[in-house]
Amino acid sequence: MSEDAVRQSLDARVEVLFLTGQPGTGKTAIAKEISELLWKIREPHAVIDLDELCRGVFPTEVEGFYRSLAILNLSAVWANYHATGIRRLVLARIIESLDDLEQFSRTIPNSHVTVCQIHASEPMIQQRITEREPGSARTFLLEITGGIAAKISGLELPGFSVENHQRSITEVADEVLRLADWPRPKA
Repeated sequence: MSEDAVRQSLDARVEVLFLTGQPGTGKTAIAKEISELLWKIREPHAVIDLDELCRGVFPTEVEGFYRSLAILNLSAVWANYHATGIRRLVLARIIESLDDLEQFSRTIPNSHVTVCQIHASEPMIQQRITEREPGSARTFLLEITGGIAAKISGLELPGFSVENHQRSITEVADEVLRLADWPRPKA
């Protein structure tokens, strides 16, 4: 392969950082903070909270928190980001199976996906859910978070893990960028 072909292939590659973990670990907050850190160094990127791409009440109940709808919507939204030249993408969502990861990864052509599994202590998770969810979602999330933790703890996800406990969100986001080998602001 010629040097120009290698350069074009690397230019076309999309770096995807997929943040996952049980409810209350801070996926969305960390994704937003990563975006702020990348903004500081003017690194082009997009952030997509996949739960927001399939939020609603649908006529039929579906397994997997509407994964298929999230995938369809991600494909459409990503096409718009990609057309603007974005080649870094931060995704946030619970990965319940290796099939979940595979399907979301296939949605982004030419992607190199790095998974970051976020962990926090049970008391911290309970506190975060209680504080951030003022309505009926609180009860639902408090009921399911333990089961989801058990389900995903058995997965052998590629990538790395970080602890989101007793540190600032900026410190956690910076660690994620460092471990993913993404650009980050100098300390």
